[in-house]
Amino acid sequence: MTRALILVRLKPRQPDGSVIGESRRTCHLVPLPDADAMPRFLTAYCGLRIAPGSGEVLSTPVGMPCETCLARSPVPAFEMLQQLRGLTGTAAADPTTAPEPLGTAGSAGSAGDER
Repeated sequence: MTRALILVRLKPRQPDGSVIGESRRTCHLVPLPDADAMPRFLTAYCGLRIAPGSGEVLSTPVGMPCETCLARSPVPAFEMLQQLRGLTGTAAADPTTAPEPLGTAGSAGSAGDER
């Protein structure tokens, strides 16, 4: 059985008063701890340890994803995006189809076809 995942991002201001730059505030994938467990910190799939009070749990992906978390997580990235698409009601590109070449989308008389 696959463990549930939560999305966590470091807060801009840490409990000790230090500031985290935007480049380090990526969206991490973290396995949800057991209900009866009280871990001292959360460990993302990339290995980042997130101490209590230093991270925020996200309801949807925000900002850049942590590429290492995506690569190491047990859930394929496109499968997760499909689930999020269903939760948020927003359209997402189908990863199994190639995108349309520029200038072919829409009607035959698009702005790029002026002569």
